[in-house]
Amino acid sequence: MNSGISKFKKMIIMLFAVLSAVSLAGCAGPVSPVGESKTAERIRGSRNKQQVTGTDGSQDAAGSLSAGINTDNISGQEDQLVSDNTVTDGDPDGVHLELWTYDSDHVAYYRKLLKDWNDQDPDYTLEITFRTLPNSELHETLLESLKSGEGAPDICDVDAYRFPEILKEGGNLLYPLDVAAAPYLYDLHSSRTDVYRGEDNILYAVPFRMGAAVQYWNMEALEEAGITQKEVDAVVTWGDYNALGEKFKSSSQGAGKYFTAINKDDPVWPMLAMAEYSEDAENIGNATAEMTALHQVMLDSQTAKSSENISQDIAAGSIVSFTGSLAFTNRFVEDMHDETGRWYITKCPVFAEGQPCSVCLDDTATVITAGSRAAALAADFICYAKLYTENAKTMLWPDLSYDVCNMTLWEDETFAHDVTHEYNTFFRNRPYDVLKEIKDRIATVKP
Repeated sequence: MNSGISKFKKMIIMLFAVLSAVSLAGCAGPVSPVGESKTAERIRGSRNKQQVTGTDGSQDAAGSLSAGINTDNISGQEDQLVSDNTVTDGDPDGVHLELWTYDSDHVAYYRKLLKDWNDQDPDYTLEITFRTLPNSELHETLLESLKSGEGAPDICDVDAYRFPEILKEGGNLLYPLDVAAAPYLYDLHSSRTDVYRGEDNILYAVPFRMGAAVQYWNMEALEEAGITQKEVDAVVTWGDYNALGEKFKSSSQGAGKYFTAINKDDPVWPMLAMAEYSEDAENIGNATAEMTALHQVMLDSQTAKSSENISQDIAAGSIVSFTGSLAFTNRFVEDMHDETGRWYITKCPVFAEGQPCSVCLDDTATVITAGSRAAALAADFICYAKLYTENAKTMLWPDLSYDVCNMTLWEDETFAHDVTHEYNTFFRNRPYDVLKEIKDRIATVKP
């Protein structure tokens, strides 16, 4: 968490710079000024006694992986069968916005928040047309519309792995979000929000979830092989992890099974490697090579298998541990109910003790296009919908089961240990307890 008076001053300077840039941009037609929305103004007012901090970009040493990652439908989101599905909701007399997404669940979520927004803020009501497109089609259509200056939506969901491409190709056509997001940034983990900052250190998208890298362990299978939770907790380095894999392979339960699975095309590996060396500029260039060498050792010794589908490996019982995003909890709970109570979650191993042990992976970022006639109002709405603590607490986690970026909720046991939420009881430990443990060791790496 960034803190300190100097960084606070930098944030104030940055906010004034953003405001100046927006005023000079001169979007055609009436634009609702940031802060005139009563809902946004109320939230800002409730936080005016708290320190609102930004980022000074100090974590950018981890660099960018865009050139090395295949971004085709990489989030795992299945393309919609319907190529164009639209619905309009809200106040017909309100400001009209268009929102594109590739996830119909997001439409349901946004529509609930739209009703709340209109009920709370009758002076700035909204009517939104929601358009659902296949993942790949959405991103290509967005890029085309930004470049041509025609047909772009006011608001658009963007796959986190595609965001660097959108920013590079159309960054000057995205609306700065530091002002609209400022009331919430103090509570959010900066490693997630920093991913969506441009080279100018301005925030151009807001997140849904952390999607932090963690380690998953099938403790039921490991215990049958004589491996205890104490041994799992004692794993610090990748060397320790490999040694435990050798122990499992040599056990009576290891026959016909693998300790772990590796998909070389999964972005978790280069991103996690670079995260672990993010504070060591001298070695960061060798990080992915070291991870590749580790994979080869494990594949050669047959403690690891080459995999194209982790879910199938789990269902087949062929692996007992793997590295992945906290987003994977969704696949467990939704698709693998028979795995309840078997799996345990920990921090990821590192190459050397003391390194960062996690990085933010899967997420849906949301951008506002600068050409929108109501960009400021759209920014206020989307930040309220995605970042406001009460919405994360009562809707984002319960409705979408996205691991929230709001650290105050990680500390809230009534939320993080809520036994009525299946995600808090499916595993042997609580996902948010893991996030609390690693929160100071999550590095920023841009896809």
